[in-house]
Amino acid sequence: MNIGTYQITRGMLIMAGAIIVIILLLASVFLGILPGSRPGQGAKTELEFWGLFDGLDVWRPIFDAYQKDNPNISFNYVQMNSDTYERDFIEALASGKRPDIIMFHSSWLPKHGNKISLLPVGLMALKEFQETFPDVATTNFVSKNQVYALPVWTDVLAMIYNKDLFNTAGIATPPKTWDEFIKVVQKLSSKDKSGNLTKSGVALGAADNINHSADILSLLMMQVGTKMTSDDGAEAAFDQSVRVGSESFLPGESALRFYTDFANPKSAVYSWNNNQHNSLDAFISGQTAVIFDYALAIPEIKKKAPNLKLGIAKMPQPTGATKAVNYADYWGYAVPGASKNSEAAWKFLIYLTRKDINGYFANTVLRPAARRDVIAEEQLSADLGVFAEEILSAVNWYQADPLETEKIFKEMINMVVLRGEKPADALSDAAAKVTFLMKK
Repeated sequence: MNIGTYQITRGMLIMAGAIIVIILLLASVFLGILPGSRPGQGAKTELEFWGLFDGLDVWRPIFDAYQKDNPNISFNYVQMNSDTYERDFIEALASGKRPDIIMFHSSWLPKHGNKISLLPVGLMALKEFQETFPDVATTNFVSKNQVYALPVWTDVLAMIYNKDLFNTAGIATPPKTWDEFIKVVQKLSSKDKSGNLTKSGVALGAADNINHSADILSLLMMQVGTKMTSDDGAEAAFDQSVRVGSESFLPGESALRFYTDFANPKSAVYSWNNNQHNSLDAFISGQTAVIFDYALAIPEIKKKAPNLKLGIAKMPQPTGATKAVNYADYWGYAVPGASKNSEAAWKFLIYLTRKDINGYFANTVLRPAARRDVIAEEQLSADLGVFAEEILSAVNWYQADPLETEKIFKEMINMVVLRGEKPADALSDAAAKVTFLMKK
């Protein structure tokens, strides 16, 4: 009997001692006695962030604000060279020098999706993603219901024009359709008696000296109903005919012919050639009245030509079109699969999608918003309003290798403009080359 009592008392003492130890440990954690254990801290983590267009001066306020609530997180921001960014990213993965956060282009998912970690569903579900961002973001960053990247800002092609040159030519408002645009260009362009171009109405028709020539041609194709790829994404389809009523036609060929006519000296809309300066430079210097470019170009125009009366209008659409078709090209943010700080990196990217951060980019660096609620507010902006409206109807298309596809599209244009090939032949050649890329 006494032995049993002794055993029970001893067990109770052991249990009481264990409880006291646990209480002391919890108190140490709460009071911060144990290193790095205060709530909101945890282990120190440095996130290596590879950016492109913006310097540390743009990002520093965002990092500082985030660190107030997350003092355990620090950032090593590296501004990369846009010309070598993709190659640098691939080489970094191979060498083991892996960043935690990268900028992920809207066309990269087919080519680089296997190198990216998936957004944890607990941080943002697919439904929330779709409700928060424009439809094109789902096309670009979601595959098999998994999110690979988050957009913080967007961009879309728009018509950028010189108001003074429009006024001089008696053009009161920018054209809304391509038929109207043809008439406007004829007023803005002029040739001498020998047929040489003396004044350019628009930078359009060539390949190598026009920024985003492949994107502009892609947009023209999609506006007239061109199917860019097969449904399974296995081959190019932009050289295929479509049936309208009882007739069939080649919308891709029609778009290519329309585009290249602007660089054809025999065409009524001749306004550009390969001897011109780069399209953006020509616009800044007043040598051409219209360019088609992205919002990323606006700060450069304002900086280099502060006295230029800048106009921004929506991209012209085909006459009679029942819905607008615009073209998006932008960057999201992603976490490489090899990152050792994947969870912390994704949490920071979720922070970047906040409404106030979207507004910060719009106000600080004139970057169109990615969130629908900010887009709605931005539509009243003089600089970004057009881009905000257009992004809701923006599209692009599946490209197995974006850089190579761009080269193929430029070569297609050059075949017509420089070598005099028939548009149908150039189109067929380009489609075969794009299909080859897709089957690699």
